[in-house]
Amino acid sequence: MDVFKGEYSCAGKRLLKAPDAKRFRIAEGCEEVDPKAFDNCEDLVCLYFPQSMSDEAVEYTIDNLPHSIGHICVWDRPYVDEVYDVNEYWYDEDKVTTDEFGIEYTNEGRRLLTATHPNLIGKEYRVPDGVLTICDGAFGGTNDYLELSVPRSIKVIGDYIFGKEGGKIVIRD
Repeated sequence: MDVFKGEYSCAGKRLLKAPDAKRFRIAEGCEEVDPKAFDNCEDLVCLYFPQSMSDEAVEYTIDNLPHSIGHICVWDRPYVDEVYDVNEYWYDEDKVTTDEFGIEYTNEGRRLLTATHPNLIGKEYRVPDGVLTICDGAFGGTNDYLELSVPRSIKVIGDYIFGKEGGKIVIRD
């Protein structure tokens, strides 16, 4: 069992049962998911897949989910250390900058805070190179499906970052 109460095979390579939580992070090192692992997960809205899972295993898992999930994040590197807490306010609030799309950044552009004018964004938004963190609910005010293109510099993506229609995160080269 992991810290999120997920139950795994002895070697930790197969997720046997996920907890009924709003968000769940499949443990790093897991390579496959039992088809019934999410059968009792009625509250699940956000699911994180580790680097250790192949694209085929991710697709198989998504196809076998008992209901659709708004937020799916697939990591192509190990999860970040817990020292990067998306809710830590380690920035100077007086140094908030806003780009032409109404997106607020702090910490010299390394932390994306929120979309203050979601109607300016459109259907796609390219997060600038150098951004390390996207905060919880950053695009929560958006009413349309949004595709985020994020740089490889991203270390933390907060919970529930999309609005009512959800979205997709694409990590670019």
